[in-house]
Amino acid sequence: MSFYKEESNIFYIYFQIIKKYKKYMEESLLEFELTPAEIDVLTFLINNMDKDITASEISMNRGISKGLVSRAVNLLKDKNLIGTEENLEDGRSVYLKIINEEDDVVKKVKEANEGFKNQLIKGMALEDLDLFVKVNNKMLNNVKDIEI
Repeated sequence: MSFYKEESNIFYIYFQIIKKYKKYMEESLLEFELTPAEIDVLTFLINNMDKDITASEISMNRGISKGLVSRAVNLLKDKNLIGTEENLEDGRSVYLKIINEEDDVVKKVKEANEGFKNQLIKGMALEDLDLFVKVNNKMLNNVKDIEI
């Protein structure tokens, strides 16, 4: 039962968006001399500032090794961009937090995120965006139910 001309196109589309986003962020943040892993960790934390995030969650959600996340976290801590907060539920891990939302790097990440998003949704009607979000949230919930 095929509802979509080529189901594989959806994977290609999302892969291209992620690939372009990573390149866009690297170019936007060149002046700060961050590694790709630092950018991954930093953008993930900035995009999820309202949540308690651990290094393991970044590794799982970004698809990068725990070792690479750990190195990036140490570099970002050395640059005073992120800090840690005790995880009272699990003493073996800590939450990673942005130290200063007014830092130039943090402001630039937010600005670049907004610019990328605006380019991505350019020319789309609000109703289409609402439907897109609804469908994507449904797919995200369905993915959680897939047993591996």
